[in-house]
Amino acid sequence: MYEQRIDRQHPGAIVFLVDQSESMGDGITGMPLTKATTVADQLNGLLFELVQRCTKAIGEPPRPYFAVAIIGYGTDQNGNPLVGSVLQGALADDWWAWTTDLAQHPLRIEERERAVEGAPPQKYVMPVWVDPFAGGGTPMCTALDNAGRLVRAWCDEYPAAFPPIVINLSDGESTDGSPSQWADRLRSLHTDDGNVLFFNLGIGGDDKMRLFDERAPSTASPHTMLLWEMSSELPEFMIEVARSQGFQISPGARGFGANADFRNVVSFLNVGTSVGHLLR
Repeated sequence: MYEQRIDRQHPGAIVFLVDQSESMGDGITGMPLTKATTVADQLNGLLFELVQRCTKAIGEPPRPYFAVAIIGYGTDQNGNPLVGSVLQGALADDWWAWTTDLAQHPLRIEERERAVEGAPPQKYVMPVWVDPFAGGGTPMCTALDNAGRLVRAWCDEYPAAFPPIVINLSDGESTDGSPSQWADRLRSLHTDDGNVLFFNLGIGGDDKMRLFDERAPSTASPHTMLLWEMSSELPEFMIEVARSQGFQISPGARGFGANADFRNVVSFLNVGTSVGHLLR
């Protein structure tokens, strides 16, 4: 299970669920950035890396090995759910954006700087597909329902492919009911290679910082417990990736985190999307 190679006939699918509630405009521990900006920056970096991984030779366009959906969820002024793709421009007309589409249609190209120890800041360019946004409530159930419909159709179309990965990034509790049953339905979907992988990262919060627990965190808040219960176990190769990043985790560890700071967001997304070795 979770061994199917990724190619044109068996493409990979990754769905990001992005909490866009008002509290995502608050600062994140570890950097002078908001939670919303941190998530947007990390997603843009991951999309760029994915495009590069699917490019086999200099001068060639990337191959359509992956499709990505980024679903933002918040509410309007009346509390009604606002759930939809956060991709804009030429990518706004479909839930899925293939790596070929991403390469052709970034919103813009930005010049940025990164700190280099003992040297002047290094300039680099970064394609931008996702902009930060924060406002309203947290309709997580509606978001999971939309993700489930999308993933079910994908599994029907590509039944022999590596199963879709769904990653939920949120800083608060659901405001439209308990998401537990929706998470159960999502994880029950499958391809021939295994069940859908559903991971959850709580960004910030009042609980103890946690990543990749293999046992239920019995001293945690009810919300943190729910995130753990909703999350899939990491496949063995993701456990190895986590260990290579310094995490001491055992088989049974889940794709789960709570009270994440900037560094944890980076680590979690690196582990949860580590399927590059499956590319043919």
